[in-house]
Amino acid sequence: MANRWTEPRRFMAAMLAVSGLSFIGFVSGPQPSTLTAPITGYWPIHLVPSLFGPYSTPANHGYEGADQISPVIPLSYVAWRSPRLLGVQFIGDAPKNLETDDFAMSIRGPRGTIAGLKTHYFSNGFVGWKVPHLNPGRYQVTFMAPGFQQPESSWTLTIVKSSKAVKTAGETQSDRVALTALNAYRSILEEAPVHWNSSLAEAAQAHAQYLAVNGYHAPSFHMEEPNRTGFSGKTPWARDLVFGWPSILDGEVGIEWTQPLPPVAVIQDLVDTVYHRLSLLSANLFFSGEGATNGATGAVVMDLGYGYSSNLPMAITYPRPGQTGVPTGWVDLESPDPVPGGFGNRYGYPITVDFPTVQNLNNVRVGLFLGTHRVSVYRDMPGVNSMAQNQLGLVPRHLLMPNNVYTVVVSADASYNSGAKGPVNLHWQFATGAGSESVAAAPLSGHNLLVSVVKAGDGEPEANTLVRIYQVRSSNHIKLVGSGQTGLNGTWTFTRRPGNRALYDVVTSSGNSEEFWW
Repeated sequence: MANRWTEPRRFMAAMLAVSGLSFIGFVSGPQPSTLTAPITGYWPIHLVPSLFGPYSTPANHGYEGADQISPVIPLSYVAWRSPRLLGVQFIGDAPKNLETDDFAMSIRGPRGTIAGLKTHYFSNGFVGWKVPHLNPGRYQVTFMAPGFQQPESSWTLTIVKSSKAVKTAGETQSDRVALTALNAYRSILEEAPVHWNSSLAEAAQAHAQYLAVNGYHAPSFHMEEPNRTGFSGKTPWARDLVFGWPSILDGEVGIEWTQPLPPVAVIQDLVDTVYHRLSLLSANLFFSGEGATNGATGAVVMDLGYGYSSNLPMAITYPRPGQTGVPTGWVDLESPDPVPGGFGNRYGYPITVDFPTVQNLNNVRVGLFLGTHRVSVYRDMPGVNSMAQNQLGLVPRHLLMPNNVYTVVVSADASYNSGAKGPVNLHWQFATGAGSESVAAAPLSGHNLLVSVVKAGDGEPEANTLVRIYQVRSSNHIKLVGSGQTGLNGTWTFTRRPGNRALYDVVTSSGNSEEFWW
């Protein structure tokens, strides 16, 4: 019954992986550091709609039906150790539809063919097979989809012994804090949490060590040269495959530093941008691994593993609708520069919109308003420079007015992968605080909360800042549950008795704030 195969997605992913190169400049305090922009192995992952069916929602514009699949076939690659999982990533397919297909995989190597492996279906649209330990050698992996237009696809996996292979000590406390901070942002956006992955962590650590030895320009923060010490792959996606990540749907962000930042501040600084934010707040981000080194060319590197969410919203906006205490100002230290020629200058806090179910946006009309007054902004439009075809950004040309409500209006003509077209219209509001500081919260446990306050954009810690924590019981009823003061690194830890999960708001003396679930 199944007969349609939209394989060009494989080539789109690879081409966009190459075109996703970008770099970021960033300064934190007296020590120079650089925020390195996302290199993403697909940039946006788009839904491939067909007719509405039992696994469709109006917002998602339909999953693919049982007669259509869009597999992303892995590239042939070299690995330094036997992978634990091999498989194929599907784009826009309902998991229950995939489970009805008779997919299979075989591995042919020096000692014969391995077949009869059990098929596993994952929530991110990945269909995989857990494989036994493979000795060094060359293997041909064949994915079989009987009944479809292209019933087989193959790639080669070559396993080699390498003295340069990195083995991490497992998920560290720093990893847990960073992911807790990231997931606090994602939770308030009603997005699924990101989980630690050992393969991504090993690839990130290997690259951080390469940077420590070779510097940031060998040839760039994200790229490696084969003849240099510590080489593990030219690109982030090549390195992730080397260490066992089973898909080319991945990305990388990082920060150059001579002195480490607190893990919460790392995530905070990445979210307080345009391009980095879009990568970290993607609804299709599922896994992450972090590596770090110190010294003159030290760095923190985060490799990101994407899939395909089964529950995509029409739009992801930040600042989010109804958000309060938004910073009034932001220092532009990002590259690719969302403000051409604006590096190092101060502007209003950036606004981003991501339409994860849209393929292309046309005839885009966007505005930022203070009351009835149109605010002057720099526009990063879809498909221009490093912006994806379904994303856009706004950077106010001047500081936002303190303690005021702003309105964002976006309208466009949307094209979906099914060929369907229709208008999209967004209208939402957010409110500023009185200062330019950024606030972040990481619920470390049921007892402990870590709060971070930095200047938005340059990441300078805001020491000796008074913060208050409120439980939000309703839109007009909040309860003060604690207060304190940040230390020299801009953080403060609050301890409470564990309770039921509730919405909280951490607020500085200037009224800048961040809501979170705890």
